[in-house]
Amino acid sequence: MSQQETPENNKDDKDKLTPWQLANQEYLKMHPNESKKQFTEESEQEISIEDTEVKDEEDSERLEDTEKSEEKTEKKKLGPVNGSFLDRLPNIRHERNRRLYKRLTILIVLFMIPALILLYYVSPLSRLSGVSIEGNEQISSEEIANKLNFSVGNNLWSQYFQRNDHIDRLKKQELRVQDASVRFDGINKFVVDVKEYKEVAYLGHDNEYSPVLANGTVIPMNVEKPQGTLPILEGFTGPKRILEVMKQYDALSEKVRQGVSQIKYAPTNENKGLLQIFMNDGNQVLVSIHDMSQKMKYYPQVVEEMNAQKMKGIVDMEAGIYSYSYPEETTSDNTEQNTIESTTENPPEETSPSVEND
Repeated sequence: MSQQETPENNKDDKDKLTPWQLANQEYLKMHPNESKKQFTEESEQEISIEDTEVKDEEDSERLEDTEKSEEKTEKKKLGPVNGSFLDRLPNIRHERNRRLYKRLTILIVLFMIPALILLYYVSPLSRLSGVSIEGNEQISSEEIANKLNFSVGNNLWSQYFQRNDHIDRLKKQELRVQDASVRFDGINKFVVDVKEYKEVAYLGHDNEYSPVLANGTVIPMNVEKPQGTLPILEGFTGPKRILEVMKQYDALSEKVRQGVSQIKYAPTNENKGLLQIFMNDGNQVLVSIHDMSQKMKYYPQVVEEMNAQKMKGIVDMEAGIYSYSYPEETTSDNTEQNTIESTTENPPEETSPSVEND
């Protein structure tokens, strides 16, 4: 027996309904035809939805079938993924041979490098075949090569890495060498580029002359007559004062330098740096070492005034700048120089003032 609805059950159901549902039930009671129409529409909508879902399922199944057929076709073309052992055998052999060749190449290279190095060291290419000298003017190439002491026929690289020791030995033995460098000429030959100090003057002593280098060093060799137009130094004993004088001399104009014949160090009690300069035109100049380049630039102007008066004499630049003629009693070079030395302390009366000191 089916359980019949009672008023109590209906009352409970009504309590569970929302106000909107209660209002809808009352409306349907009052309009029964619209409830049937609504039921029909809802059923039709459910049918259409079910048809759409069925169509979608059929389309998805067809799409899956198409994809599966395409995959089968591709598999047929490409063959099986793993394939049989016979199909994979050529690829395995190729990969194995490639790895084998790579390992053999690495081993051959590793063995060849030491072998080539060993072969090079036992071959004549690793031995010094010759040494050539460039840049030398005053020193002969044979003398430089002997003092460098490179051993032709011995190991090339050991001598190249010790080249600075050979150059230091050369510079100690040859005072004229300022610097030197070693470079390769070809595979196993050295070229030594030599830079020499220039000769800037001659130091006179006992009627002989020794070359003076640009660094103030006096070469311990004697020549009877100096060559060229380099000035002759007298009375200098150390390289420090020679360097100071030559620095001032280099600052002179070319015209004034060409006119200097001899520079004599002639200190007095009042001036420890006094120089007596003998010029090629027959005049003499008295000037301090530190004023030499500054005051000697006025010498051409002073000489022009002296030549206008047909006078030869002394240009005193020790304090100011003025000139006077030689004393009349001097008849020879020696007596003339002695007279000049005596007049540096008590100069005669000025006869021809020229340029005053600023």
